[in-house]
Amino acid sequence: MLRVPAALSVLAALVGGLLTTAPATAQPAGPVAGARAGVERPAAPPRLHATHGPQAAIVDARGARVLLRGVNVNGLGEYYQANPELPSTVPLTSDDFQDIAALGFNSVRLIVSWSRLEPTRGAYDTAYVAKIKQALRWARLAGLYVVLDMHQDAWGLAVETPQDVTCPPNTSPNNGWDGAPAWATITDGQSTCRPFGTRELAPAVLHAWQHFYDDTDGIQTELVRTWGRLARDVATNPTVAGYDLLNEPGIGLDQANATTDLGAFYRRAIAAIRAGERKGGGFSHVAFFEPNVRWSNQGTSPVPPVEFTQDQNIAFAPHIYAEAFAGIPIATGFKNAATVAKSYGVTVWGGEWGFWPEHPADDADKVRRYAAAEDRWGYGGAWWDWKQACGDPHMIPAPGGQPAAVSPSLVRYTCPDQVAQPVDPAFGDVLGRTVPRAVPGRTTTLTSNSRTGAFELAGRFTPGSQRCALQVWAPARFARHKPRVTGITHLRRSSAPGGVVLSGCVADSFRLRMG
Repeated sequence: MLRVPAALSVLAALVGGLLTTAPATAQPAGPVAGARAGVERPAAPPRLHATHGPQAAIVDARGARVLLRGVNVNGLGEYYQANPELPSTVPLTSDDFQDIAALGFNSVRLIVSWSRLEPTRGAYDTAYVAKIKQALRWARLAGLYVVLDMHQDAWGLAVETPQDVTCPPNTSPNNGWDGAPAWATITDGQSTCRPFGTRELAPAVLHAWQHFYDDTDGIQTELVRTWGRLARDVATNPTVAGYDLLNEPGIGLDQANATTDLGAFYRRAIAAIRAGERKGGGFSHVAFFEPNVRWSNQGTSPVPPVEFTQDQNIAFAPHIYAEAFAGIPIATGFKNAATVAKSYGVTVWGGEWGFWPEHPADDADKVRRYAAAEDRWGYGGAWWDWKQACGDPHMIPAPGGQPAAVSPSLVRYTCPDQVAQPVDPAFGDVLGRTVPRAVPGRTTTLTSNSRTGAFELAGRFTPGSQRCALQVWAPARFARHKPRVTGITHLRRSSAPGGVVLSGCVADSFRLRMG
């Protein structure tokens, strides 16, 4: 339905022209790689891990820092079907991963559902795991990393308000959502109606979360075991960047749920994951941990204590929805994330961010400023989201309702007919700006202008890294821009999905500019 990479047909003609006449101030370029027509199949990505300390980062097996810039993909998630005539997800195909790569992304945050992994208690669904593995193969063929996200919204599917129930004043019917299976949903018979339209504050949702934190009837233990099984099944896979332990954890009835109780679950989940990786004969993948759901709405919230785990292969993964949900400036959202990450000695990866106006051009300035903040702080992140079906509960206000006219995912759909529209350049061009894919050192300057193509990367080499691990992706629309380099040798260019990749070897200090 979508073939994003316009201008790919001109890449072969440009491959030989970019580096043939370097400016007088630039160092001589090395030979051109990938000079055949078409786009080369990306190699399997090197495995990743997170470093710890003042210069914490996500790095690959060559010691190069990697920015995971990507998009959320929910095609494998199990969502409540608010309208029986409208499916709640768009089927996931191999083309999705190719199209995502062609936009310049190098990763996806792949939503997986506990309700599908363990549909009945103790019954680990290997058929669903096979679908996850298939998605990982598609991602590898597209050159994409995958963060496996144990996703939930407002606890799970079984918290919907029956259509024959009349909600009290100042409350409204609640959809079921996604995440926990019905067998793990303990609500104490509380109301499912949401006060002031806030799904997370429905009494049934609060009680379900409290029982999770209390491990009532061992329900938390079951999710911990499920994480261990899934980690074992993908233990050797370098396409898996890591695991997002739990999406936007709820708050329950006790203030400790946002701090010590959440930290206790994370500690248990990480321990199970590491045991699963060992059983699977694999390696340690990054564990991404989130603050509770209030962070998304407020831009900050209490977090687990620093000592919640001794594992150092971790990264802080808040959802920086500044100027979207959270009424704070974008700059403040990034500063809040950086402050918390510093206290843990870890880096930041924004697991969700985005804007959803009626017309993307209306929020073009916000997207550009967010992108500039990502570059300034050197953080990765994942746009919410790739394809949102017309029957997604986010689209339908209450059980049995009708969707809005347009589903505002990155690939927008008209509803209810669910016809896909091209990615709007107001968003797509910014998301697909020139970006460093791997940097063998500390980045001191990173700016990338999505309108002019002006790009600057400067840094200092980190001992222990491979000097020739530098990689920068540039979109096809800027393919004619010639690089100007200092402290970079053996500069090569190869075609890649949606654009070109510049690679080279760095000196102790280095700089690359384009546009």
